[in-house]
Amino acid sequence: MPLTTFTGTLGPSRAAHLLRRATFGPTAEQIEQFATLTPQEAVALLFDDMVPDPIQPINPETGQEWLLTGVLGEELGLGGLSDHFAMWLIGLAVDQTQPVSFSAREKIVFFLHSYFTTQAEKVGNSRSLYYQNELFRQFAFDKNKTEEFSFKSLIKKISVDNAMLRFLDGSQNVKGSPNENYGRELMELYSIGRGLEGTFPTDLPQGDYLNYTEQDVQAAARVLSGIKLDEDFVTIDLDTDLPRGRVEPGAHDNDEKQFSNRFNDAVISPDPLLLQNGQPTEESVLDEISQLIEMITSQQESALYICRKIYRFYVYHEITEELQNNVITEMASTFATNSYKLQPVIEELLQSEHFYDAIAMSVDDDKYGAIIKSPLDLVTGTLRFFKIQLADFVTDFELFYDQAGTLRQLMQRMGMNYYEPFEVAGYGAYHQFPAYNRNWISSNYLANRYDFISYVFMMNTGNNLIPSPDIVQFTKDTFDNATGANARNLIIAYIQYMFPLHFNLTYDTAADDDSGLTAERLNYFLQAFLYEPQLDADPEGEWTNRWNANYEMDVVYGQLLKLANALLQTPEYQLM
Repeated sequence: MPLTTFTGTLGPSRAAHLLRRATFGPTAEQIEQFATLTPQEAVALLFDDMVPDPIQPINPETGQEWLLTGVLGEELGLGGLSDHFAMWLIGLAVDQTQPVSFSAREKIVFFLHSYFTTQAEKVGNSRSLYYQNELFRQFAFDKNKTEEFSFKSLIKKISVDNAMLRFLDGSQNVKGSPNENYGRELMELYSIGRGLEGTFPTDLPQGDYLNYTEQDVQAAARVLSGIKLDEDFVTIDLDTDLPRGRVEPGAHDNDEKQFSNRFNDAVISPDPLLLQNGQPTEESVLDEISQLIEMITSQQESALYICRKIYRFYVYHEITEELQNNVITEMASTFATNSYKLQPVIEELLQSEHFYDAIAMSVDDDKYGAIIKSPLDLVTGTLRFFKIQLADFVTDFELFYDQAGTLRQLMQRMGMNYYEPFEVAGYGAYHQFPAYNRNWISSNYLANRYDFISYVFMMNTGNNLIPSPDIVQFTKDTFDNATGANARNLIIAYIQYMFPLHFNLTYDTAADDDSGLTAERLNYFLQAFLYEPQLDADPEGEWTNRWNANYEMDVVYGQLLKLANALLQTPEYQLM
C-alpha cells in the first residue's frame, strides 16, 4: 500500500521534517521531544483537540476587542481594522507560549485560507474576515466532531459566508439575473477542478472543462441565488454559532436546475416539504445548496482534487499520474470513507512511510527540503526557532501591531501580501501549475528574504522593532558546552536543526560524496564565522578559549551573529 504506516521512532531529522510541514516552525526543544516519538504519538500531540482558542485582538483606538462586539472608534472602521486582523493572525503563528497543537491547528487554518482565498480589500470588513477565519478554525480539527463538521460541510458553509459573498459577488446573484462568479469558482477552485494538473485535454469543445461544463456553472449559480450579505451579523448558523449570509427567498430561482452528464444529468429542485405555499423558504434554499455540494462531492474527482491540494501543501508540488493513481487515490479513499473529514487524511499522510520517504537520508531524496518556505513560514519559523516573541497583543497592543505590521511588510517584499493575494485563485504558490512554490523565489524576493535575516540579527541597524535574539545565551541554552566550544561541531549542530538536508556532514572535500552539504559549503560557513575578518592567529583555538573561559563575549557575540547570518542567508535555509 502506498501509504503504509511508518513504524519506529522518528529521530531528529524526521521530527524536524514533520514539524516544519505541520506547524509554523519548531523550536530545538520540540525537535528533540518529537525525535523520541513514533509518528502515531507525534500526530496525537499535533492534533490534540483540547487546544485553546485564541484571545481576541484589540482595537488600538478603543483598547477593546471589536470583532465580536462590533464596537469601533471614530477613526478606524471595519475596513481599516482588516490590517489589524491580519497582524493578529501573524502573531498567532509566531506565538511560542501555546502547545504545539495550537500551531498545527493554525497551519491548517492557513491551508484553508489558501484554499478558500479571500482578499481583505475586496471584502472591506474585518469582522467578516474574522468570522470566516473562525469558521476555518472550527473545521481544522474535525475528526472527533459530529458529522456536521467535515470538508464537505465547510464548502456548504463557505457558500453562504459573508466574506465569500462579498469577495465573489454572491450577494448580487438573484433570480432572473444570475451572477456566476462564485458558482464558477466553486467548480474550478473549491470542489472538483479540471483533473490532474498538466494533463488537461486540449481538444475539448468550448464550455467543457472535463469534470464539469458551462451548463453546470450556470445551474450552480441558479442554485446559489438569493443569498444576501448580513453585515449586521445577526443571521447565525446553527452548527457553528457563527454569522452567515441571510437568505432572501424572493430572490432565489425556485425552478429545477438541470446539470450535465458530468453529474449524471442530475436535477436539483426544491424540497416540496420545505416550501411555503409553493414558494421558497430559507430552509428550502439552504437545502438546495446542500444538494449541490452533495452532488459535486459524490464524484471521485472531487476527493482527488481536494487531496492533491492537501498533498501539495504538506509534501511536494509535483504529482505524476503514477502518484495520482496510488498515493492520491488512497488519500481520496480515506477522505470518502471518513465522510470528507479533513483530519483523518492529514493524519494518515503524516504517519506514512511516503511522507518520510528519505528513510536512508540520501541525496536522491525528493521529500526533505522539497518545499520552498512561504514568506510566512520563513518569518514565523525563524522567530519561533530563536524564541523571538512579539509583544503581548492584549497588554501591549500598540507595540504588537508595530511589530506584526513590520513583519507583514517584510513578507510583502518577499512576495506575499498576506490576506491580499494577487488573484482570485489565491497565492500562486498553492495553485499555479507547474511552478507552484517556486513562485516564492526571484532574484528580488530572495534578496528581501536575506534582508529579513539581516534585520532580525541586526546586521544593518540597531533600531529594530523586532527584538534580536541574545545569540550567545541562545547558543548556550540550545547546545551542550562541548558542542559550543568546538566551532566546527557548532556549525554542524546548528545546521542539523535548521537545514532539511544535513546527513553525513564533513569538512573533508575528499569524503563528501554522500553528504547533504558539500565540504566546500561547510568550510564557507566556518570562514564566515571566524575568518572574516580573522582576529586571531588560531581562530578555532581562540574560539574554544573564549567560549570555555567566558571572556571577550562581545567578540563571541559578533562571531555568532556572523554565523547566524551566514547560515540563514542561504538557499538551503529557504527550504523545508
